[in-house]
Amino acid sequence: MPTNSQQNSSNHDEIDLLTLFAKLGEFIKKAVLGLIDLIGAVLVFLLRKWYYFLIAVILTVASALVLNNISEPYYNTDLVMRSNATNNQPIMTSLNKLGEYATQGNSVALASELNMNPEDASKIKGLETFWYYDIGDDGIYDGIDIDGRYLSDTNIIKVENEFVVRAAIKDPGILDEIEEGLLHYLGSNPYLDAVNKQRLSDLEERLNQTQYEIEKLDSLQKREYYTNTDQLRQKEGQIVFTSENIAQTYHNDMFRLLRLRLEYERDLNIFHEVVTIREGFTIPIKPDNGTIKYAKKLIWYYLGFALMISVIISFRKKIWTH
Repeated sequence: MPTNSQQNSSNHDEIDLLTLFAKLGEFIKKAVLGLIDLIGAVLVFLLRKWYYFLIAVILTVASALVLNNISEPYYNTDLVMRSNATNNQPIMTSLNKLGEYATQGNSVALASELNMNPEDASKIKGLETFWYYDIGDDGIYDGIDIDGRYLSDTNIIKVENEFVVRAAIKDPGILDEIEEGLLHYLGSNPYLDAVNKQRLSDLEERLNQTQYEIEKLDSLQKREYYTNTDQLRQKEGQIVFTSENIAQTYHNDMFRLLRLRLEYERDLNIFHEVVTIREGFTIPIKPDNGTIKYAKKLIWYYLGFALMISVIISFRKKIWTH
């Protein structure tokens, strides 16, 4: 009897499980069919109210044309800057302060910082800085972090010695002045100037020490070549090397020191300022606030407004009843 009871219980559990799956399948079927019906009803409603959305499109085009005619055109252009004195963060923070002046329309303060006349400074609409990011830490830049998505992502490497400066300007003719102004502004920063001077002093000491080690190694190499009897033998009055072990060691050390000397000389001669402009501002071709730009921004507002009006008018009786 206990065996039959266990079998009946097992069969009952299997029946309940099959019933559960059957009900779950029926629910999913009804949900999918309901979703399809809902999508179909929405599409039919939108097609019936097409004239609302046509009006929205017409209003979008008209508004974009009006805004384009009454607003002064401005242009966006990028500059690539290399941080020499320190990493990007303090330099980018300092440049973002200039961006606040530009956004607030404080052309007097902006002109003073950039060593420009106020009239030209008033043509700067905005200044922003952006990080480069490197996915996989392979040394290849994968893009510009415009939205700040990767600042806290530990899987994405921020490039610490190069960044992008984006300027929004009303007149492309002032780009050269802006570049000179940015160099002046950063070079006159007391903290950055002090850090850069200390960096240059350290580089000179390293260069001198490296040059001393090169000369010492070179003289040691000559002495070992011609005095170490374990490495030499006589043959018909000539000196013949019997092993290249010491020579190879000297070569490796010498190449390493020469490479260091070249790097120090490059930093002293080429990257001697607080920052270096790697790529200057490109001359923009089209304004950033043209008719199409305005239309892309406005279309969603008008379409949303048209949808809301069409729903309110179609279901006004039910809405007012409740």
